[in-house]
Amino acid sequence: MLRYPYFIAWLLLFAILISITTSFIPVNFAGSSFKRDHDDITNNKLHILMADDSTTEISDTSTIHHKRNIIVLCHNASQDTADGIFDINNLLKGRIDVLARCITSSLWRSNSIRTGTTVYLMLSPHNITVEVRGSCMRSLTPDERTTALYLQRTLWSDDSYSTSNNTTSLQMPQKRHTNQQSTQMSNEKKIRMEVKGRNKLIDRIRTAHKRKKPLPGFFLHYNETLQARLQQIVDNEDDEHTVYMLSETGDLLWDVLDERNTKLTAKTNNGQRRSRRTTTLILGNQIGYSADDESLLLQSPIVQEVSLGPLSLLTSQCITITHHYLDRYIGGVG
Repeated sequence: MLRYPYFIAWLLLFAILISITTSFIPVNFAGSSFKRDHDDITNNKLHILMADDSTTEISDTSTIHHKRNIIVLCHNASQDTADGIFDINNLLKGRIDVLARCITSSLWRSNSIRTGTTVYLMLSPHNITVEVRGSCMRSLTPDERTTALYLQRTLWSDDSYSTSNNTTSLQMPQKRHTNQQSTQMSNEKKIRMEVKGRNKLIDRIRTAHKRKKPLPGFFLHYNETLQARLQQIVDNEDDEHTVYMLSETGDLLWDVLDERNTKLTAKTNNGQRRSRRTTTLILGNQIGYSADDESLLLQSPIVQEVSLGPLSLLTSQCITITHHYLDRYIGGVG
């Protein structure tokens, strides 16, 4: 009968000995790994904040030797998308999720921002371009909802919006038969409900972005074409330029980069100074290229058509894979 109290006493004594022993032995469990990761992030001077107007400190960009531009041709963007009128809780409508994923795939690495990368979302047919610079980025998190919120604040302009834009004409067909009266009334009610829902959405957007500061790293350009953007990228930089057009029928990207890397290595061995390089990637959204885009890009002497293989991939996947090969063959901050 007394063996159970003795057994409990031995267990308590054993637990006390273990606690005393571990207090003198450094433990190398997941906590040390977390501390190491935290120290790495702190040393890189990158502090990830939530979606507010706080300032994020990013490492010095003067050491960037390789810059990248990602141009996404966003065709068939609706007028509401161009005006920033969309629900961040329903990103599938208007395919805002595609735009958000393109920004995230272009700028994010694990626990850090690609400070040498700039994204251009060209909304067609409105000739509006959203520019997102990794070197100026502040307070951005990698989730799609926050990215869509920042995108909405950039596109939204309360001054340019008027009640006339919010009016939907209720043009109904003339009555021909009595049995069509119920259908006509149902259509009128449906349109009224859509207008009412849109008004509520606009009121929420206006309230959410009222008196908000402009977002660092997000810029809006009007009346811009693809040709003008390409020319501006080439003219504004003193670096060595390479422009790639991504398609299923181009040369394999890794072969092109391998050949390019071989030529650059030969120049370096000959004593030539290794200049800073700029790589521009052009790709379409879920719709692809328009006929005008293909004609312009294929006829341009500065554009080279490359491919990731014959299989069609998501736009965000193409950006991630291209980043991987550029990191592997060219390196730099990117």
